[in-house]
Amino acid sequence: MRTDFSLRDIEIFHAIATAGSTRQAAAQLGLTQSAVSHALARLEDSLRIRLFARENQRLQISAAGRYMLDEAVQLLDRLNRIEEEISLLQDHGVASLRMGVAPGLCHRFGPRLAQQYTQTHPGTGVALDVAASGRLISDVEGGRLDLAIVSYQVHEPGLIFVPVFSAKMMALLTRKNRLAAREVLTYDDLADQQYIKPIQSDHLIYDDSSERRRLGYELRVSMSSLGEVIRLTHGVSLLNALTAADLCSAPDLVARAFDSSQWFNFYLVHQHLLKDNRAVDDVLAIAKACAQETADATTWPEAFVLG
Repeated sequence: MRTDFSLRDIEIFHAIATAGSTRQAAAQLGLTQSAVSHALARLEDSLRIRLFARENQRLQISAAGRYMLDEAVQLLDRLNRIEEEISLLQDHGVASLRMGVAPGLCHRFGPRLAQQYTQTHPGTGVALDVAASGRLISDVEGGRLDLAIVSYQVHEPGLIFVPVFSAKMMALLTRKNRLAAREVLTYDDLADQQYIKPIQSDHLIYDDSSERRRLGYELRVSMSSLGEVIRLTHGVSLLNALTAADLCSAPDLVARAFDSSQWFNFYLVHQHLLKDNRAVDDVLAIAKACAQETADATTWPEAFVLG
């Protein structure tokens, strides 16, 4: 199919679809209504499909138009990001670093990692995303992220997984909970407690699965909201030591050692193409330093092992 339309035509189509009319799109873009109408006609003629149905002098977006709109949004977003990257390259000689962290690392670890990287790399922009490890791995593989810190590794020929740290399982509860007086908790201690089950990756393998199955739960929540749910319910949750330490920055939450052999491992994932990129080594070093600082600030440093 021959495509005799321009990027500007796509921008105009996007404006029409979001504004609802050629008149409003023209006002938004600072063009004449005639120019907007001609751009739409040129795009439709080139694609040989109607993007809008014309009813009573009003435009109704068609099924093809909705598909085109979705693609146009992604394309324009991508172009905006390219412009930002080029601007950074022109101004500082480097582009931005796109990184992601798993939800359990979003409270303090991820923000500290991004802040310390920008501090040690002046002029470099950092985009920090928080998502489930599976999505982060997919985004790294697809080039939408440069690297990410995730909670498991998979075998993908184009990816490299580097151990960052391991953290033992801890119990997190409110300071007012009677169990807060204990130094070490067990599964038996949780029998009469409201257990708040954190949403973890299905890829995680638990050493004590039979014990975990004894725990009933009414609430299953994401790591990003876990601390607040524990506050509201005065329940107890089991999670990795680093997330527990980050959440304990709030004075009403405490972490206690838990009688379990369960450890959680975290990895830095990036494409093979970046294996010699200095940014990977720098992020890895900062991530390990952040994990060590977190461990040193707790009363349970033995619950952390650097990769």
